[in-house]
Amino acid sequence: MASAIANLPAELIEAVLIVAAASGNPNSIAALSQTSKFFYELIYCCPDQHLWREIFLTTFDDPRPALNHLTTMSDGHHNLEFNWTREYIDRISAARYIRRPVQTTAPVSSQSKVLDIPVPSLSVVKALLSVITTSLPFPSSPRISLTILNDFPESKSPFAPMTNAPLLPPLLHLLTANYSAMLGSVNVPWLQDLLEIGLPPELTRTLMAKLSFDVQGHAPYQPTLTSASQWDGSVVGQLFHKLVCCTGFIPIAAPDEDMPPLPITCSRPLLYTPEGQSADARTLARRRVYDMRYLGPARMWGPFQPVRRNTTDSPESNHLEILDEDENEDNDEDDDDDDLGLMHFGLMHGHRVPDVDPPIEPYELVPDYVWLASARIVVEANLREMPPPFSASDVLPYMRKMYAMSIGGSPGYWNAWANRPGEGDRSEGSEKSKQGEVEGWDWAGISGVWKRCVCWLDYRDLLSKYSRFLQDDIQEACRIIPIAVRITGYSESRIPPGNATRALPTIHFEGESLGSDHSLTELRKVTGTVSMIGDGAIRWQTVSTAAGSNEPEWSSEAVQIGGPGAAVGFLGMWTGAMHERPDPLGPFWAWKVA
Repeated sequence: MASAIANLPAELIEAVLIVAAASGNPNSIAALSQTSKFFYELIYCCPDQHLWREIFLTTFDDPRPALNHLTTMSDGHHNLEFNWTREYIDRISAARYIRRPVQTTAPVSSQSKVLDIPVPSLSVVKALLSVITTSLPFPSSPRISLTILNDFPESKSPFAPMTNAPLLPPLLHLLTANYSAMLGSVNVPWLQDLLEIGLPPELTRTLMAKLSFDVQGHAPYQPTLTSASQWDGSVVGQLFHKLVCCTGFIPIAAPDEDMPPLPITCSRPLLYTPEGQSADARTLARRRVYDMRYLGPARMWGPFQPVRRNTTDSPESNHLEILDEDENEDNDEDDDDDDLGLMHFGLMHGHRVPDVDPPIEPYELVPDYVWLASARIVVEANLREMPPPFSASDVLPYMRKMYAMSIGGSPGYWNAWANRPGEGDRSEGSEKSKQGEVEGWDWAGISGVWKRCVCWLDYRDLLSKYSRFLQDDIQEACRIIPIAVRITGYSESRIPPGNATRALPTIHFEGESLGSDHSLTELRKVTGTVSMIGDGAIRWQTVSTAAGSNEPEWSSEAVQIGGPGAAVGFLGMWTGAMHERPDPLGPFWAWKVA
Protein backbone atom coordinates (compact mmCIF):
# COMPACT_ATOMS: atom_id res chain seq x y z
CA MET A 1 0.00 0.00 0.00
CA ALA A 2 2.84 2.38 0.90
CA SER A 3 4.56 1.81 -2.42
CA ALA A 4 1.25 2.34 -4.26
CA ILE A 5 0.77 5.72 -2.58
CA ALA A 6 4.37 6.65 -3.28
CA ASN A 7 3.80 6.01 -6.97
CA LEU A 8 1.16 8.73 -7.13
CA PRO A 9 2.19 12.10 -8.57
CA ALA A 10 3.59 14.49 -5.96
CA GLU A 11 0.83 17.01 -6.71
CA LEU A 12 -1.83 14.44 -5.86
CA ILE A 13 -0.11 13.43 -2.60
CA GLU A 14 0.07 17.11 -1.64
CA ALA A 15 -3.64 17.49 -2.40
CA VAL A 16 -4.37 14.57 -0.04
CA LEU A 17 -2.31 16.22 2.70
CA ILE A 18 -4.18 19.50 2.23
CA VAL A 19 -7.53 17.69 2.49
CA ALA A 20 -6.30 15.97 5.66
CA ALA A 21 -5.52 19.34 7.23
CA ALA A 22 -8.87 20.80 6.09
CA SER A 23 -10.76 17.87 7.61
CA GLY A 24 -9.21 18.41 11.02
CA ASN A 25 -6.57 15.66 10.90
CA PRO A 26 -3.26 17.54 10.87
CA ASN A 27 -1.42 14.80 12.74
CA SER A 28 -1.86 12.48 9.77
CA ILE A 29 0.67 14.69 7.97
CA ALA A 30 3.31 14.00 10.61
CA ALA A 31 2.34 10.33 10.69
CA LEU A 32 2.81 9.94 6.93
CA SER A 33 6.17 11.72 7.06
CA GLN A 34 7.49 9.05 9.43
CA THR A 35 6.68 6.13 7.15
CA SER A 36 9.52 6.68 4.68
CA LYS A 37 12.31 9.02 3.65
CA PHE A 38 10.42 9.82 0.45
CA PHE A 39 7.37 11.17 2.30
CA TYR A 40 9.51 12.99 4.87
CA GLU A 41 11.41 14.86 2.16
CA LEU A 42 8.22 15.54 0.19
CA ILE A 43 6.55 17.08 3.25
CA TYR A 44 9.40 18.86 5.01
CA CYS A 45 12.17 19.37 2.46
CA CYS A 46 10.41 20.98 -0.49
CA PRO A 47 12.39 23.92 -1.95
CA ASP A 48 9.61 26.40 -1.23
CA GLN A 49 6.68 26.58 1.20
CA HIS A 50 3.84 26.18 -1.29
CA LEU A 51 2.58 22.98 0.38
CA TRP A 52 2.59 24.40 3.87
CA ARG A 53 1.02 27.63 2.68
CA GLU A 54 -1.95 25.66 1.35
CA ILE A 55 -2.09 23.52 4.50
CA PHE A 56 -2.00 26.66 6.65
CA LEU A 57 -4.79 28.37 4.72
CA THR A 58 -7.16 25.44 5.30
CA THR A 59 -7.37 26.42 8.96
CA PHE A 60 -6.21 30.02 9.41
CA ASP A 61 -6.58 33.46 7.84
CA ASP A 62 -4.15 34.52 5.16
CA PRO A 63 -1.69 36.54 7.29
CA ARG A 64 -0.48 38.73 4.43
CA PRO A 65 -3.14 41.49 4.63
CA ALA A 66 -2.39 42.05 8.34
CA LEU A 67 1.37 41.78 7.88
CA ASN A 68 1.30 44.14 4.92
CA HIS A 69 -0.50 46.75 7.00
CA LEU A 70 1.95 46.34 9.89
CA THR A 71 4.86 46.62 7.44
CA THR A 72 3.39 49.87 6.12
CA MET A 73 3.09 51.21 9.66
CA SER A 74 6.73 50.37 10.34
CA ASP A 75 7.76 51.95 7.00
CA GLY A 76 9.09 48.58 5.88
CA HIS A 77 11.68 48.47 8.67
CA HIS A 78 10.48 45.39 10.55
CA ASN A 79 11.05 41.95 9.12
CA LEU A 80 7.59 40.43 8.98
CA GLU A 81 8.34 37.42 6.82
CA PHE A 82 6.02 34.53 7.54
CA ASN A 83 7.20 30.95 8.01
CA TRP A 84 4.15 28.95 6.94
CA THR A 85 5.57 25.62 8.16
CA ARG A 86 6.68 26.78 11.59
CA GLU A 87 3.57 28.85 12.21
CA TYR A 88 1.20 26.01 11.36
CA ILE A 89 3.07 23.48 13.49
CA ASP A 90 3.32 25.89 16.43
CA ARG A 91 -0.40 26.72 16.34
CA ILE A 92 -1.57 23.11 16.07
CA SER A 93 0.88 22.11 18.83
CA ALA A 94 -0.38 24.95 21.03
CA ALA A 95 -3.98 23.84 20.52
CA ARG A 96 -3.08 20.27 21.47
CA TYR A 97 -1.23 21.53 24.54
CA ILE A 98 -4.26 23.49 25.74
CA ARG A 99 -6.82 20.78 24.93
CA ARG A 100 -4.76 17.97 26.46
CA PRO A 101 -2.53 19.48 29.14
CA VAL A 102 0.89 17.82 29.14
CA GLN A 103 2.78 16.64 32.22
CA THR A 104 6.21 17.90 31.26
CA THR A 105 7.80 21.18 30.17
CA ALA A 106 10.51 19.62 28.03
CA PRO A 107 11.41 22.20 25.34
CA VAL A 108 10.79 21.55 21.69
CA SER A 109 13.77 21.42 19.34
CA SER A 110 13.47 23.82 16.44
CA GLN A 111 14.31 20.88 14.16
CA SER A 112 11.43 18.72 15.39
CA LYS A 113 8.74 18.00 12.80
CA VAL A 114 6.30 15.95 14.88
CA LEU A 115 3.06 17.68 15.83
CA ASP A 116 2.17 15.69 18.93
CA ILE A 117 5.14 16.49 21.17
CA PRO A 118 4.92 18.76 24.24
CA VAL A 119 5.62 22.46 23.77
CA PRO A 120 6.72 24.96 26.42
CA SER A 121 4.45 27.72 27.66
CA LEU A 122 6.43 30.35 25.72
CA SER A 123 5.70 28.64 22.40
CA VAL A 124 2.00 28.38 23.27
CA VAL A 125 1.72 32.06 24.13
CA LYS A 126 3.64 33.15 21.05
CA ALA A 127 1.43 30.99 18.83
CA LEU A 128 -1.80 32.45 20.26
CA LEU A 129 -0.51 36.01 19.93
CA SER A 130 0.42 35.25 16.32
CA VAL A 131 -3.16 34.15 15.65
CA ILE A 132 -4.39 37.53 16.94
CA THR A 133 -1.74 39.57 15.12
CA THR A 134 -2.36 37.93 11.73
CA SER A 135 -6.15 37.82 11.89
CA LEU A 136 -7.90 39.24 8.86
CA PRO A 137 -8.25 43.02 9.31
CA PHE A 138 -11.73 44.43 9.73
CA PRO A 139 -13.15 45.08 6.24
CA SER A 140 -13.03 48.68 5.07
CA SER A 141 -16.49 48.36 3.52
CA PRO A 142 -18.47 51.63 3.31
CA ARG A 143 -21.64 49.60 3.76
CA ILE A 144 -20.53 48.62 7.26
CA SER A 145 -18.93 51.89 8.34
CA LEU A 146 -21.74 54.16 7.16
CA THR A 147 -24.84 52.21 8.24
CA ILE A 148 -23.62 50.94 11.56
CA LEU A 149 -21.03 53.38 12.83
CA ASN A 150 -22.75 56.75 12.27
CA ASP A 151 -26.35 56.39 13.40
CA PHE A 152 -26.86 59.17 15.98
CA PRO A 153 -29.93 61.32 16.66
CA GLU A 154 -29.73 64.99 15.76
CA SER A 155 -29.27 67.51 18.57
CA LYS A 156 -28.48 71.22 18.84
CA SER A 157 -26.25 70.71 21.88
CA PRO A 158 -22.54 71.29 21.18
CA PHE A 159 -21.87 68.19 23.28
CA ALA A 160 -24.28 66.01 21.29
CA PRO A 161 -21.57 63.90 19.63
CA MET A 162 -20.33 62.92 23.10
CA THR A 163 -23.67 62.48 24.85
CA ASN A 164 -25.45 60.71 21.96
CA ALA A 165 -22.63 58.34 21.06
CA PRO A 166 -23.16 54.67 21.97
CA LEU A 167 -21.70 53.34 25.20
CA LEU A 168 -19.51 50.68 23.60
CA PRO A 169 -17.76 50.25 20.21
CA PRO A 170 -20.20 49.84 17.31
CA LEU A 171 -18.46 46.61 16.35
CA LEU A 172 -19.80 45.01 19.53
CA HIS A 173 -23.36 45.88 18.54
CA LEU A 174 -22.68 44.39 15.11
CA LEU A 175 -21.58 41.17 16.80
CA THR A 176 -24.66 41.07 19.04
CA ALA A 177 -26.77 41.28 15.87
CA ASN A 178 -24.99 38.15 14.61
CA TYR A 179 -23.21 39.87 11.73
CA SER A 180 -19.89 38.14 12.50
CA ALA A 181 -20.14 35.97 9.36
CA MET A 182 -19.68 39.03 7.14
CA LEU A 183 -16.31 39.72 8.76
CA GLY A 184 -14.84 36.60 7.15
CA SER A 185 -12.13 35.66 9.63
CA VAL A 186 -11.39 32.01 10.40
CA ASN A 187 -8.72 32.83 12.99
CA VAL A 188 -11.36 34.29 15.28
CA PRO A 189 -13.66 31.25 15.66
CA TRP A 190 -10.62 28.92 15.86
CA LEU A 191 -9.12 30.93 18.72
CA GLN A 192 -12.48 31.58 20.36
CA ASP A 193 -13.22 27.86 20.56
CA LEU A 194 -9.77 27.20 22.00
CA LEU A 195 -10.13 29.90 24.65
CA GLU A 196 -13.33 28.28 25.88
CA ILE A 197 -10.97 25.73 27.43
CA GLY A 198 -8.70 28.42 28.86
CA LEU A 199 -5.03 29.31 28.83
CA PRO A 200 -2.22 27.09 30.17
CA PRO A 201 -3.06 26.55 33.87
CA GLU A 202 0.58 26.90 34.94
CA LEU A 203 0.37 30.52 33.70
CA THR A 204 -3.21 31.32 34.72
CA ARG A 205 -2.50 30.39 38.36
CA THR A 206 0.02 33.26 38.56
CA LEU A 207 -2.89 35.71 38.24
CA MET A 208 -4.29 34.56 41.60
CA ALA A 209 -3.94 36.40 44.91
CA LYS A 210 -4.42 33.48 47.29
CA LEU A 211 -5.95 30.56 45.38
CA SER A 212 -3.34 27.85 44.95
CA PHE A 213 -3.17 25.34 42.07
CA ASP A 214 -0.58 22.59 41.57
CA VAL A 215 0.00 21.69 37.94
CA GLN A 216 1.63 18.36 37.17
CA GLY A 217 4.99 18.67 35.51
CA HIS A 218 5.53 22.17 36.89
CA ALA A 219 7.16 23.44 40.05
CA PRO A 220 4.82 24.30 42.93
CA TYR A 221 3.63 27.88 42.97
CA GLN A 222 2.36 29.72 46.03
CA PRO A 223 0.39 32.89 45.20
CA THR A 224 1.01 36.00 47.27
CA LEU A 225 -0.63 39.39 47.36
CA THR A 226 2.41 41.21 46.01
CA SER A 227 3.58 43.01 42.91
CA ALA A 228 4.69 40.97 39.93
CA SER A 229 8.38 40.55 40.73
CA GLN A 230 8.27 36.88 39.72
CA TRP A 231 7.99 38.09 36.11
CA ASP A 232 11.02 40.40 36.22
CA GLY A 233 13.10 39.75 33.12
CA SER A 234 10.75 37.03 31.95
CA VAL A 235 9.81 36.99 28.27
CA VAL A 236 7.01 34.48 28.79
CA GLY A 237 5.61 36.61 31.62
CA GLN A 238 5.29 39.76 29.54
CA LEU A 239 3.90 37.88 26.53
CA PHE A 240 1.39 35.96 28.65
CA HIS A 241 0.11 39.19 30.17
CA LYS A 242 -0.02 40.76 26.71
CA LEU A 243 -2.33 37.89 25.80
CA VAL A 244 -4.44 38.53 28.91
CA CYS A 245 -4.78 42.18 27.81
CA CYS A 246 -6.58 40.81 24.74
CA THR A 247 -8.57 37.97 26.30
CA GLY A 248 -9.29 39.22 29.80
CA PHE A 249 -9.03 36.82 32.72
CA ILE A 250 -10.10 33.28 31.78
CA PRO A 251 -10.60 30.95 34.78
CA ILE A 252 -9.04 27.51 34.81
CA ALA A 253 -11.83 25.29 33.52
CA ALA A 254 -13.14 22.33 35.48
CA PRO A 255 -13.03 19.12 33.41
CA ASP A 256 -16.26 17.90 31.85
CA GLU A 257 -17.32 14.44 30.71
CA ASP A 258 -15.77 14.85 27.27
CA MET A 259 -12.34 15.89 28.53
CA PRO A 260 -9.72 14.01 30.52
CA PRO A 261 -9.05 15.42 34.00
CA LEU A 262 -6.78 18.43 34.09
CA PRO A 263 -3.49 17.80 35.92
CA ILE A 264 -4.45 20.24 38.66
CA THR A 265 -5.08 20.10 42.38
CA CYS A 266 -6.65 22.97 44.29
CA SER A 267 -5.87 23.85 47.89
CA ARG A 268 -9.26 25.53 48.45
CA PRO A 269 -11.97 23.68 46.49
CA LEU A 270 -14.68 26.21 47.32
CA LEU A 271 -12.85 28.79 45.22
CA TYR A 272 -12.39 26.47 42.27
CA THR A 273 -15.37 28.08 40.56
CA PRO A 274 -15.07 30.59 37.72
CA GLU A 275 -16.58 33.27 39.96
CA GLY A 276 -14.16 32.49 42.79
CA GLN A 277 -11.16 32.54 40.51
CA SER A 278 -12.25 35.80 38.89
CA ALA A 279 -12.69 37.44 42.29
CA ASP A 280 -9.28 36.20 43.40
CA ALA A 281 -7.59 37.46 40.24
CA ARG A 282 -9.30 40.83 40.70
CA THR A 283 -7.78 41.07 44.17
CA LEU A 284 -4.23 40.66 42.88
CA ALA A 285 -4.91 42.97 39.93
CA ARG A 286 -6.09 45.70 42.32
CA ARG A 287 -2.94 45.26 44.36
CA ARG A 288 -0.86 45.89 41.24
CA VAL A 289 -2.72 48.80 39.61
CA TYR A 290 -3.08 50.78 42.86
CA ASP A 291 0.52 50.31 44.03
CA MET A 292 1.78 53.87 44.46
CA ARG A 293 5.37 52.62 44.51
CA TYR A 294 4.98 51.74 40.82
CA LEU A 295 5.00 55.35 39.62
CA GLY A 296 8.32 56.86 38.63
CA PRO A 297 10.20 58.87 36.01
CA ALA A 298 11.98 55.73 34.75
CA ARG A 299 8.56 54.53 33.55
CA MET A 300 7.64 57.93 32.08
CA TRP A 301 4.85 57.97 34.68
CA GLY A 302 2.98 55.26 32.82
CA PRO A 303 2.56 51.49 32.35
CA PHE A 304 5.99 50.96 30.83
CA GLN A 305 8.98 48.85 31.73
CA PRO A 306 11.59 51.02 33.48
CA VAL A 307 14.31 52.63 31.39
CA ARG A 308 17.62 52.57 33.25
CA ARG A 309 19.97 55.54 33.44
CA ASN A 310 23.28 56.07 35.23
CA THR A 311 22.02 58.82 37.51
CA THR A 312 25.14 60.25 39.11
CA ASP A 313 24.41 63.93 38.53
CA SER A 314 22.69 64.56 41.85
CA PRO A 315 22.00 62.80 45.15
CA GLU A 316 18.26 63.07 44.53
CA SER A 317 18.59 61.44 41.11
CA ASN A 318 20.51 58.62 42.71
CA HIS A 319 17.80 58.23 45.30
CA LEU A 320 15.19 58.00 42.57
CA GLU A 321 17.11 55.25 40.81
CA ILE A 322 17.37 53.25 44.02
CA LEU A 323 13.64 53.64 44.63
CA ASP A 324 12.88 52.51 41.10
CA GLU A 325 15.12 49.46 41.39
CA ASP A 326 13.36 48.45 44.58
CA GLU A 327 9.82 49.39 43.60
CA ASN A 328 8.77 45.82 42.87
CA GLU A 329 10.62 44.16 45.70
CA ASP A 330 8.08 42.23 47.72
CA ASN A 331 8.53 42.72 51.43
CA ASP A 332 5.01 42.31 52.65
CA GLU A 333 6.16 40.91 55.98
CA ASP A 334 6.62 44.57 56.96
CA ASP A 335 3.27 45.79 55.64
CA ASP A 336 2.67 48.14 58.54
CA ASP A 337 6.07 49.75 58.22
CA ASP A 338 5.67 49.95 54.45
CA ASP A 339 2.34 51.74 54.86
CA LEU A 340 3.73 54.26 57.32
CA GLY A 341 6.70 54.85 55.03
CA LEU A 342 4.44 55.19 52.01
CA MET A 343 2.22 57.70 53.80
CA HIS A 344 5.31 59.66 54.85
CA PHE A 345 6.66 59.48 51.29
CA GLY A 346 3.34 60.60 49.87
CA LEU A 347 2.12 63.25 52.28
CA MET A 348 5.27 64.85 53.64
CA HIS A 349 7.05 65.39 50.33
CA GLY A 350 4.63 67.28 48.10
CA HIS A 351 7.11 68.44 45.49
CA ARG A 352 7.63 67.42 41.90
CA VAL A 353 9.81 64.40 41.20
CA PRO A 354 12.60 65.21 38.71
CA ASP A 355 12.59 63.52 35.33
CA VAL A 356 15.21 61.11 34.06
CA ASP A 357 18.27 62.77 32.52
CA PRO A 358 18.87 62.54 29.62
CA PRO A 359 15.16 62.42 28.72
CA ILE A 360 13.70 59.09 27.68
CA GLU A 361 13.07 58.78 23.95
CA PRO A 362 9.77 57.22 22.80
CA TYR A 363 11.53 54.31 21.09
CA GLU A 364 13.03 53.35 24.48
CA LEU A 365 9.59 52.76 26.00
CA VAL A 366 8.25 49.21 26.09
CA PRO A 367 4.77 48.44 27.52
CA ASP A 368 4.57 46.71 30.88
CA TYR A 369 1.93 44.15 30.02
CA VAL A 370 1.85 42.79 33.58
CA TRP A 371 0.43 46.11 34.76
CA LEU A 372 -1.80 46.54 31.71
CA ALA A 373 -3.31 43.05 32.10
CA SER A 374 -4.11 43.89 35.71
CA ALA A 375 -5.77 47.10 34.52
CA ARG A 376 -7.98 45.13 32.14
CA ILE A 377 -9.01 42.70 34.89
CA VAL A 378 -9.91 45.52 37.29
CA VAL A 379 -11.77 47.75 34.83
CA GLU A 380 -13.66 44.86 33.24
CA ALA A 381 -14.85 43.65 36.65
CA ASN A 382 -16.00 47.17 37.55
CA LEU A 383 -17.85 47.54 34.24
CA ARG A 384 -19.83 44.37 34.97
CA GLU A 385 -20.99 45.85 38.27
CA MET A 386 -22.01 49.28 37.00
CA PRO A 387 -25.70 50.06 37.53
CA PRO A 388 -28.07 51.35 34.82
CA PRO A 389 -28.02 53.45 32.70
CA PHE A 390 -24.32 52.67 32.28
CA SER A 391 -24.67 48.90 32.63
CA ALA A 392 -23.01 47.04 29.78
CA SER A 393 -23.19 43.52 31.15
CA ASP A 394 -25.17 42.25 28.15
CA VAL A 395 -22.75 43.65 25.55
CA LEU A 396 -19.47 43.52 27.48
CA PRO A 397 -18.83 39.78 26.78
CA TYR A 398 -18.49 40.71 23.11
CA MET A 399 -15.44 42.81 24.04
CA ARG A 400 -13.80 39.43 24.65
CA LYS A 401 -14.51 38.29 21.10
CA MET A 402 -11.31 38.18 19.10
CA TYR A 403 -12.95 40.30 16.39
CA ALA A 404 -12.41 43.23 18.77
CA MET A 405 -8.62 42.66 18.50
CA SER A 406 -8.49 42.80 14.69
CA ILE A 407 -6.80 45.64 12.85
CA GLY A 408 -9.13 48.48 11.90
CA GLY A 409 -12.23 47.54 13.91
CA SER A 410 -12.75 51.03 15.35
CA PRO A 411 -15.02 53.47 13.49
CA GLY A 412 -13.41 55.60 10.79
CA TYR A 413 -10.02 53.90 10.90
CA TRP A 414 -9.83 53.00 7.23
CA ASN A 415 -11.16 56.38 6.08
CA ALA A 416 -8.02 58.04 7.39
CA TRP A 417 -5.77 55.49 5.71
CA ALA A 418 -7.57 55.95 2.39
CA ASN A 419 -6.76 59.68 2.52
CA ARG A 420 -3.15 59.45 3.72
CA PRO A 421 -0.57 61.64 1.94
CA GLY A 422 1.92 60.21 -0.53
CA GLU A 423 5.65 59.98 0.03
CA GLY A 424 6.22 63.34 -1.63
CA ASP A 425 3.85 65.04 0.79
CA ARG A 426 5.94 63.86 3.75
CA SER A 427 9.27 65.16 2.51
CA GLU A 428 11.65 66.01 5.34
CA GLY A 429 12.94 69.00 3.42
CA SER A 430 9.59 70.78 3.36
CA GLU A 431 9.01 74.08 5.15
CA LYS A 432 6.77 72.41 7.71
CA SER A 433 9.46 69.83 8.49
CA LYS A 434 11.99 72.60 9.13
CA GLN A 435 9.57 74.05 11.68
CA GLY A 436 9.15 70.72 13.45
CA GLU A 437 5.87 69.91 11.70
CA VAL A 438 5.27 67.35 8.98
CA GLU A 439 2.43 66.20 6.79
CA GLY A 440 0.57 63.28 8.28
CA TRP A 441 -2.69 61.47 8.64
CA ASP A 442 -4.68 59.85 11.41
CA TRP A 443 -2.86 56.52 11.17
CA ALA A 444 -4.04 55.50 14.66
CA GLY A 445 -7.72 56.34 14.10
CA ILE A 446 -7.69 58.71 17.06
CA SER A 447 -10.01 61.48 15.78
CA GLY A 448 -13.61 61.10 16.93
CA VAL A 449 -15.55 60.33 20.09
CA TRP A 450 -14.24 57.99 22.75
CA LYS A 451 -15.64 56.53 25.95
CA ARG A 452 -13.18 56.21 28.79
CA CYS A 453 -13.87 54.09 31.86
CA VAL A 454 -11.82 55.50 34.75
CA CYS A 455 -11.43 53.72 38.11
CA TRP A 456 -10.01 54.96 41.40
CA LEU A 457 -9.85 54.18 45.10
CA ASP A 458 -10.56 56.36 48.08
CA TYR A 459 -7.27 57.95 49.11
CA ARG A 460 -7.40 56.23 52.50
CA ASP A 461 -7.71 52.83 50.84
CA LEU A 462 -4.92 53.74 48.44
CA LEU A 463 -2.55 54.40 51.36
CA SER A 464 -3.77 51.58 53.59
CA LYS A 465 -2.18 48.19 54.19
CA TYR A 466 -2.03 45.98 51.13
CA SER A 467 -3.90 43.28 53.05
CA ARG A 468 -6.85 45.67 52.72
CA PHE A 469 -7.22 44.42 49.15
CA LEU A 470 -8.26 41.01 50.51
CA GLN A 471 -11.33 42.45 52.19
CA ASP A 472 -14.70 42.22 50.48
CA ASP A 473 -15.87 45.70 51.46
CA ILE A 474 -13.25 47.59 49.48
CA GLN A 475 -15.01 49.88 46.99
CA GLU A 476 -13.71 51.45 43.81
CA ALA A 477 -15.26 54.42 42.07
CA CYS A 478 -15.91 53.92 38.36
CA ARG A 479 -17.03 56.49 35.76
CA ILE A 480 -17.50 56.34 32.01
CA ILE A 481 -16.46 59.69 30.57
CA PRO A 482 -16.90 60.71 26.89
CA ILE A 483 -14.02 62.45 25.13
CA ALA A 484 -14.11 64.29 21.79
CA VAL A 485 -10.76 64.31 19.99
CA ARG A 486 -9.62 66.57 17.11
CA ILE A 487 -6.23 66.39 15.44
CA THR A 488 -4.22 69.64 15.47
CA GLY A 489 -1.04 68.58 13.67
CA TYR A 490 1.84 66.17 13.27
CA SER A 491 5.51 66.18 14.20
CA GLU A 492 8.50 64.08 13.26
CA SER A 493 9.29 61.04 15.37
CA ARG A 494 12.83 60.36 16.50
CA ILE A 495 14.89 57.79 14.61
CA PRO A 496 16.11 54.95 16.86
CA PRO A 497 19.88 54.33 16.83
CA GLY A 498 20.88 51.96 14.06
CA ASN A 499 17.69 52.55 12.06
CA ALA A 500 17.60 54.19 8.67
CA THR A 501 13.87 54.95 8.63
CA ARG A 502 11.67 57.17 10.72
CA ALA A 503 8.54 55.89 12.44
CA LEU A 504 5.11 57.27 11.67
CA PRO A 505 4.68 60.94 12.64
CA THR A 506 3.51 61.79 16.12
CA ILE A 507 -0.16 62.83 16.12
CA HIS A 508 -1.06 65.90 18.19
CA PHE A 509 -4.65 66.39 19.29
CA GLU A 510 -6.96 68.47 21.45
CA GLY A 511 -10.50 68.03 22.66
CA GLU A 512 -12.88 67.97 25.60
CA SER A 513 -14.01 65.47 28.17
CA LEU A 514 -17.45 65.67 29.75
CA GLY A 515 -18.03 64.65 33.36
CA SER A 516 -15.91 63.87 36.40
CA ASP A 517 -16.18 62.52 39.92
CA HIS A 518 -17.83 65.82 40.90
CA SER A 519 -20.35 66.38 38.10
CA LEU A 520 -21.60 64.60 34.98
CA THR A 521 -21.62 67.92 33.08
CA GLU A 522 -18.19 69.21 34.08
CA LEU A 523 -16.16 70.11 30.98
CA ARG A 524 -12.38 69.71 30.84
CA LYS A 525 -9.91 70.49 28.08
CA VAL A 526 -7.76 67.64 26.81
CA THR A 527 -4.51 67.72 24.85
CA GLY A 528 -2.19 64.89 23.91
CA THR A 529 -0.19 62.88 21.44
CA VAL A 530 -0.26 59.44 19.84
CA SER A 531 3.01 57.88 18.74
CA MET A 532 4.84 54.66 18.00
CA ILE A 533 7.10 53.34 20.78
CA GLY A 534 9.26 50.26 21.36
CA ASP A 535 7.97 46.77 20.59
CA GLY A 536 5.87 48.25 17.78
CA ALA A 537 3.30 49.48 20.32
CA ILE A 538 1.10 52.58 20.01
CA ARG A 539 1.20 55.04 22.91
CA TRP A 540 -1.57 57.47 23.85
CA GLN A 541 -0.48 60.36 26.09
CA THR A 542 -3.01 62.93 27.38
CA VAL A 543 -3.23 65.81 29.82
CA SER A 544 -6.56 67.16 31.07
CA THR A 545 -7.17 70.47 32.82
CA ALA A 546 -9.09 71.27 35.95
CA ALA A 547 -12.74 72.16 35.26
CA GLY A 548 -13.14 75.73 34.10
CA SER A 549 -9.38 76.26 34.00
CA ASN A 550 -6.38 75.85 31.73
CA GLU A 551 -4.26 74.42 34.54
CA PRO A 552 -3.17 70.79 33.97
CA GLU A 553 -4.62 68.46 36.58
CA TRP A 554 -4.40 64.85 35.35
CA SER A 555 -2.16 62.99 32.92
CA SER A 556 -2.74 59.62 31.28
CA GLU A 557 -0.52 57.10 29.54
CA ALA A 558 -2.03 54.22 27.55
CA VAL A 559 -1.19 51.50 25.04
CA GLN A 560 -3.25 50.18 22.12
CA ILE A 561 -4.43 46.60 22.70
CA GLY A 562 -4.74 44.19 19.78
CA GLY A 563 -3.94 45.44 16.29
CA PRO A 564 -3.73 49.09 15.21
CA GLY A 565 -7.19 50.64 15.29
CA ALA A 566 -8.65 47.60 17.06
CA ALA A 567 -12.10 48.13 18.57
CA VAL A 568 -10.86 47.00 22.00
CA GLY A 569 -9.07 50.35 22.32
CA PHE A 570 -6.43 51.44 24.83
CA LEU A 571 -5.55 50.32 28.36
CA GLY A 572 -3.68 52.73 30.57
CA MET A 573 -2.95 54.62 33.76
CA TRP A 574 -3.95 58.04 35.03
CA THR A 575 -2.13 60.10 37.67
CA GLY A 576 -1.41 63.71 38.57
CA ALA A 577 -0.21 65.94 35.74
CA MET A 578 2.59 67.53 37.77
CA HIS A 579 3.98 64.17 39.00
CA GLU A 580 4.22 65.16 42.62
CA ARG A 581 4.95 62.58 45.27
CA PRO A 582 1.42 62.34 46.79
CA ASP A 583 -0.23 61.87 43.40
CA PRO A 584 -2.67 58.93 43.25
CA LEU A 585 -2.98 56.59 40.30
CA GLY A 586 -5.46 54.19 38.79
CA PRO A 587 -6.42 52.25 35.65
CA PHE A 588 -8.61 53.19 32.72
CA TRP A 589 -9.87 51.64 29.50
CA ALA A 590 -10.78 53.78 26.47
CA TRP A 591 -12.51 52.71 23.26
CA LYS A 592 -13.69 54.66 20.22
CA VAL A 593 -17.42 54.84 19.60
CA ALA A 594 -17.80 57.35 16.73
